[in-house]
Amino acid sequence: MDALTRLVQQHVGEGRSLRIREFAERAVDPETGWTPSKSLVGNIVAGHQVKVSPPLVRAVAAGLGVPLRLVQVAAAAQYLGLTLEKAGDDRLAYGLGARPTERPESAQA
Repeated sequence: MDALTRLVQQHVGEGRSLRIREFAERAVDPETGWTPSKSLVGNIVAGHQVKVSPPLVRAVAAGLGVPLRLVQVAAAAQYLGLTLEKAGDDRLAYGLGARPTERPESAQA
């Protein structure tokens, strides 16, 4: 699952609401001031694997104007295999291929 790539591709690139240059200018980590290069943004849009870090995730959220948690979940899904399943009003997180019934009791939300 390429959740982070798809999230960025929905908003950034040719024919989207943001061009790569515009996104790169907006994508500033509010904690550190770090910003990804246009080439790094281009690699994300192109679907290439990139080194994910907390500053990158925060910068992507700022650049897209979306909640940080959305980008964190997308990055975890793409790079760690985390999946989320809606169960009633709760969201249960389980990852790395385990189904909720396979999780140890201590891992249940």
